Amino acid sequence: MRVVPLSPDSPTLDLVIDNKVVFGGMTYGVPTAFASVTAINHDLKLNVTSTSQNLIDHTAETFAAGTSYTYLVTGFFSASTGGVQTSRLIDDHTVADKGNFKLRVVNGSPNSGQVDVYIVPTNTDFTKTIVAPTIGGLASNTPSAYQSLASGGYEIFVTRGGDYSCLAAQQLPSPPTACLINLNGLDGTAVPSFQAGQNRTLIMLNQVGGLGSYTTLPMLADLN
Repeated sequence: MRVVPLSPDSPTLDLVIDNKVVFGGMTYGVPTAFASVTAINHDLKLNVTSTSQNLIDHTAETFAAGTSYTYLVTGFFSASTGGVQTSRLIDDHTVADKGNFKLRVVNGSPNSGQVDVYIVPTNTDFTKTIVAPTIGGLASNTPSAYQSLASGGYEIFVTRGGDYSCLAAQQLPSPPTACLINLNGLDGTAVPSFQAGQNRTLIMLNQVGGLGSYTTLPMLADLN
């Protein structure tokens, strides 16, 4: 298992398994390395680092042998209701069809609302062809299913749900600000490239210090 802290206003956190700190001093937007956990039931607690302040307490959390998990820590620490939450994702370790890769996208922002994700070949001209989102209506703190796509380079755009305006303006010399995320080589952003047999997770999150602006973590390697 690994943990990805995605609560923008959270202090550093510890994940405690059976009263032992397994992931200590976790900071916003920094995924942990994987740790191996025995395939039995465990008690999991999420605490503010080096304190007894307990945010989450899961008793008898079940772990299956041979399974890889990604835990997301989401929400606002300061929220009057809801607060910090956790969700457990199962990582896909099956290989895509020959020549393909798999990509899962997580909307890790607690306040973006629904977003649309476009994963398109490089140099796609949105002004000539209306393109449907690859992943539509992805809610805050929610993962998509894995998408199986042909290997190669892709541009990735994240827009507000149902808002096509920034894509229709891609002839502009720099990415229009209406897009929440532009991974298309403009303004110093990289164009992601994927090899056949890779499984990856891309996580959108809030910019540190800017709760209404967005960025992504580097791709998380789920397989190969």
